[in-house]
This record gives sequence, structure tokens and C-alpha cells, in this order.
Amino acid sequence: MNFKTLLCTGIAVIVCFIFVQNFISSNNRKDTLIIGTTADYAPFVSINAQGEYEGFDIDIAIQLAEKMGKQLIIKDLGSMSPLFISLEQETIDAIIWGLSITQERLEKVILIRYQGEYTTSYPLIFWKNIPEKISTIQDMQNMTVCVEAGSSQDAVLNNYPFINKKYKERVDDALLDIQYAKADAALVEPAIARKFKNKYPEIQVIDVPLAPKDQVQGIGIAIKQSNINLAEEIQKNIMALQQEGVITQLEQKWNIS
Repeated sequence: MNFKTLLCTGIAVIVCFIFVQNFISSNNRKDTLIIGTTADYAPFVSINAQGEYEGFDIDIAIQLAEKMGKQLIIKDLGSMSPLFISLEQETIDAIIWGLSITQERLEKVILIRYQGEYTTSYPLIFWKNIPEKISTIQDMQNMTVCVEAGSSQDAVLNNYPFINKKYKERVDDALLDIQYAKADAALVEPAIARKFKNKYPEIQVIDVPLAPKDQVQGIGIAIKQSNINLAEEIQKNIMALQQEGVITQLEQKWNIS
């Protein structure tokens, strides 16, 4: 066998190997549902004392994967920005993380509603006392409000440029900041506010009305816009879970109904 023949044979073997690896990877991917999420967002996602993920969204992901006949893989990506980057790069199939369905997000990703009602206001939470002369968010000139970067609450605060935004990666960190007077308040999801209020009676709340463009149409599973087939499959199975009463049972289990 001359060098030219040997070289061609070697290239053919490499190409064949790459094809087989891609085929195996593709088949494996078809058998899995890779969900991106982030802990420290109870009651949706958190880590228990045994180091296991738990919460309403984790149970939703488990039930959804079972309905689809797929193995569930959970990827904790730390915060919102990495979640959407991974979705765009297709290293995850979907995001399940208590994501509010807003008009702005619907322009960027597919969002399949699985929980929550229409929301026309967000709770602005304070620790122990609402400052004197503060009755609406318009009264908070030059005050500091904690918010999660990239969240729908972050977008709402853009309507109030006189407020100093303080970005926190975790809602629990925002609570600590208002407890220790490192910030004046925090703008959070209604379910999170209820959770904190039940645990800490010291929390006080002002409702912040939402402009039509910021109003929330429930909570949705985010899927890349080009991934139509997966979106249709998830939509079908979420509807089945709703009809079977599974989602209602999970809402009651995690006290978010």
C-alpha cells in the first residue's frame, strides 16, 4: 500500500469515526431532556439537606420527562444570563425556572405556560418598616432596590430611572441586603414574596402596578424559537399533565397555588 492510499484510508477512517460519534451523540440526545435551571429560588428550585434538587419546577421537569419517555438531566447554570446563552447554543433543551411570560421574552423565545395567572403588579418588599412618606414606587427617589439581573422585575425597574438598581444573583441575597440595610427594598415575584412573608412576618409590601408591556401571562418553559418540534411535544405533554390534575397537585404540594 503506497502512501497516498494509506492517507486516503486514514482520512476515511477518521470521517467514519466522526460520523459514528455524531450519530451516537444525536441518538443519546433524543433519549434525554436537558433542563436548565438555577437553585436558590424556592419554592421553584432549591437544594435540600441531602444535596438534592427539589421544588415545584423540579417536580414539573420530572413529570414532563416521564411523559415524554426521556431521561431527565438537570443543569444548574447559576443565573439567568447563562441559562439563555445555553438555550441559544442548544447545550440545554429548555429552561424551567419560574420564568415570567412577558411580551419582551415572547419576542426572543418560545414560552409554554404551565402555571400562574395574569399578573398586573409586582411586590416591592421592605424589612420591618416602609420608610416614612413612601406609599408608591414613585416616592422612592434615589433609593436602592435589589433585583435579579435580566429578570422581568429588572425590566420593570427600567421604567423608574430615579431608582438605584442593585443586582443580586439570588433572591435570598436580596433579602439579606434589605435585612441589613444594604438596600431599601427588593422587587420580586409574587410567589417569592408570599414565601418570604410566611417565613418572616417583618416583611412589608407595596404593590408596583405593571404597564401593559410588562404584565405577566403566567410562568413558562423557555425553548429556542427554531426548536418547533420540541416545543410542540412539550406543549402536548404539559396539557396532558394539566388535564390529569398533576400540576394542580404540585401547586398544592409547594404552596404556590
